[in-house]
Amino acid sequence: MTRIRDYVKELSNEILLDSRKHSESQVPIMIRESDPRTILFREPFEGKDPLIANLYSTRGRVERLMKTGAGELFNHVSWAKRHPVKPVERSHCWDGASDPSRISRIPLLKYYRDDAGKYVTSSIIVARDPEDGVVNMSVHRLLHLGSNMFAVRMVEGRHLHQIFMKQKNSGRDLKVAVLIGTPVHIILSASTQLPKEVSEIDYAGALNSNPLEVTYFDDGDLPVPIESEYVFEGRVRVDLTAREWMTDILGLPDKPREQPIIEVDKVYWNENPIYHAILPGGLEHKLLMGYPAEVKIREKLAENDVDVKDVWLSSGSGGWLHCFVSISKKHDDEPFKVIRLVMEAHGSVKGIIVVDDDIDPGSYADVDFALATRFQDKRKFYFFEAMRGSSLDPSSDQERLVTSKWGLDLTLPVGIDRKRFLRSRM
Repeated sequence: MTRIRDYVKELSNEILLDSRKHSESQVPIMIRESDPRTILFREPFEGKDPLIANLYSTRGRVERLMKTGAGELFNHVSWAKRHPVKPVERSHCWDGASDPSRISRIPLLKYYRDDAGKYVTSSIIVARDPEDGVVNMSVHRLLHLGSNMFAVRMVEGRHLHQIFMKQKNSGRDLKVAVLIGTPVHIILSASTQLPKEVSEIDYAGALNSNPLEVTYFDDGDLPVPIESEYVFEGRVRVDLTAREWMTDILGLPDKPREQPIIEVDKVYWNENPIYHAILPGGLEHKLLMGYPAEVKIREKLAENDVDVKDVWLSSGSGGWLHCFVSISKKHDDEPFKVIRLVMEAHGSVKGIIVVDDDIDPGSYADVDFALATRFQDKRKFYFFEAMRGSSLDPSSDQERLVTSKWGLDLTLPVGIDRKRFLRSRM
């Protein structure tokens, strides 16, 4: 069983350890300042559990923790999608179990001044579809309303929302497990949008190259992964809502929405739990949300015979709205094909830049170099109007979610002498 404390040992030479006690407003600022360095607060506030942040903030660190080998993360996660692994049941005795009063020891944070309150940002909700029995596992932020109540942010149309609406239409609360503080294979799986018929629990097993170990609540049919620092047993109430808003992945304030409420009935934890806090708009947030989309884009391009070097959803666009793609170009029309394929694979994308295979798409300096040295023809800039966009983009039509999109081809013409465009080697 992998625990976050195992990662603390693995990353011991890299982690910034902080043993001081802080005011609650200081901790989010320190998390931001150490980005992307992992930071562990031994006791962030008086009487609170330890807190870790920036744990999954870079691809290299995720590769190290998943033991995939440098540069092999894409191949591994793409393979895992095609080879899901069913979980195995284990008899597991939690080190602690109590009524919801245990929540008071978890160091919940308010990250930005205009947020609605204190949030759990690493929370994963496990729920079973009442119609087909498929178990969904997905990441959702939780606003602490006090005591044992949390407002849960659900995106309309996503699998959990569909499951909840089925229960609501039948007048029954939705039984859920809430996981907080999980190893990377679980949270990366829960961050990935899979076909409805595929359970993220099976995908997590494939990512880990071993079946996920699960247990069950008393008289329950919901598989609960045991590799969690904390687990809440609870219900999403069909009769209660609360207004909820928070700073989004772009660092902009989200608009208030009425959201369902989770009522926690019981809290479980493993020995000496470490609370995992994800800074909204930080690199960890962008990687967990954006990397699965990068994989989807890269898979789409490979399926269409594009020789892809790498794909990056830029951090300045929240790891979501702008996509930089490096390719080994076969013909001069290929970059436009790439632009259209990226739009098909990732509907939220707003701008796409295509570069040659000597350019690192994850480097702003490299992309800027390509723009400065390889762009001349205005016909290589493409503009698309009235397209479906993202609610995260405040410049889009927020009522209809319609926006303008663009693509830019910064590749060199096929057959040109590339020598004068390539940077000298040391």
